[in-house]
Amino acid sequence: MRAEPKAFADASDALTRWAARVAGLFALELLAIWLMGSIATWRGGDALLQASSVIGALVLLVAWRSLRASPGSAWAPWRGALLFAANWLIFPLFKAIRMAWIDYTVDAPLLALDRALWGGLSLPEHAIALERVGLSEVFSAGYFAFYFVVLIPVIWFAYKHARREAQVFFLGLHLMYLLGFAGYVLMPAGGPYMAFPDVFPYPVQGRTITRFLTGLVAQGTTGMDVFPSLHSGVTVYIWGFCLLGGRRYRAAAVTLTPMLLCIVVATVYLRYHYGIDLLAGIALALGVLWIVQSFRKREGACPCP
Repeated sequence: MRAEPKAFADASDALTRWAARVAGLFALELLAIWLMGSIATWRGGDALLQASSVIGALVLLVAWRSLRASPGSAWAPWRGALLFAANWLIFPLFKAIRMAWIDYTVDAPLLALDRALWGGLSLPEHAIALERVGLSEVFSAGYFAFYFVVLIPVIWFAYKHARREAQVFFLGLHLMYLLGFAGYVLMPAGGPYMAFPDVFPYPVQGRTITRFLTGLVAQGTTGMDVFPSLHSGVTVYIWGFCLLGGRRYRAAAVTLTPMLLCIVVATVYLRYHYGIDLLAGIALALGVLWIVQSFRKREGACPCP
């Protein structure tokens, strides 16, 4: 068998090292969130959060097993999908953390900064003038579509877990959530509709889809998951990953473009985010994409046709 070029091996080793480091840091962050959230959850007696605590711990343990596996092990390629699953299961515990450990928010400074950026009114205040029943239905559907925008590529790259392109994808996704969750902890905020109900009437006028989304958000909101906007940031990351991935993924990027625009606008139209949250989420995504592309461009590492 012909030996791999040295540049190929060096690039692959660098990718493996960085992916393992980022995954390890993300696992430790999830462990800290799980620990703080679980203590608060079991004190409070919320059955749904208790289930999240138990199932999240089990999946995180399995993910940790994959992190400890050697690069050639059958466990190692699954770490990306396993950590993502642990992430989504542990995320609801932010609600318990907010209620038990955090007694302040940064909503007021975020609103003030947003008003300064957008000419005296925050971006969601500007959006109030656009409110229509039809638009509310469209943007509510778009906001909900975020979950499919994330899950479909995660499932695809979990299926292709043995390929280096999957390793690069999960490296970027882990970075998005690692840094995004740090923002939630350092700058906890509930968002316009929660912090300023007198300024932002909620929910927006709508029908079936809007009512469905409003109920879903009421069940899943944590009160500290606003800055940066991962709804916008993760969508931009996935769109950019496809756009910069060559012919293989460009059709997916074209398909995602209207959904991307709808999701980004929906976050302020529905009064869940300030404009500054969007800018932070998009900036985070662009930074992560720059890192991801640096690995893609290394000779032999995840070539983009």
